[in-house]
Parts: sequence; C-alpha cells; structure tokens
Amino acid sequence: MTELAAGKIIDGAPALPKAELQAGLAALPGWVLAPDGKAISREWRFKGFKAAAQLANLAAWQAEAANHHPDIAFGWGYARVTFTTHSAGGVTMNDLIMAARLGAVAD
Repeated sequence: MTELAAGKIIDGAPALPKAELQAGLAALPGWVLAPDGKAISREWRFKGFKAAAQLANLAAWQAEAANHHPDIAFGWGYARVTFTTHSAGGVTMNDLIMAARLGAVAD
C-alpha cells in the first residue's frame, strides 16, 4: 500500500491548495481533476457488467468503512468514481487518500 493510501481520514479537512492537489494527483495514476478543480475522478473499463459492479461495490465498501463517500457510476463495461468533499468546497487530503486506497486494490 502506498504512503498516501495509508493516510488517516480527518474530519473537517480543508480543500487543498492547487499546488498540493497537483502533487497529490501525480501519485495517483489515472485520476483526473474536474474542469472546475473541485473533484477528482477515475474511470475503469471492463468487458462486461459484472466486473464494473464489483468495482462499484468495492468503492462503496471502502467508502463506508472510512465514512467518506464518493459518487459512483457504473454500467455495462465501465465504472467511474468521483471524490470531492462538499463541506470543504473542493478536493481534500481525504479525497486523495481514498483514491489511493481504491487504486491500490482495484489495479
């Protein structure tokens, strides 16, 4: 598990400054910043529905365990996970940690 994935989720974490956010994203292959800079997302492609549903369930279980919930969309051949912290108005360290954790088990 990466150092980022081992991080601790902290209540009330602030939105990250752009430089910190860019540095954090550099350590998260496949994750991209939304055009408005307030969310990160990643999409996985599959050859069917079952694997997409499994990834969506994995993301949901991890989120519930950490009490930090993403938006999840999936269907035949794809699953997309988006992290943001609504209370902070953008991407926090918690979002990067959760993205790293999901990447560590999904890839």
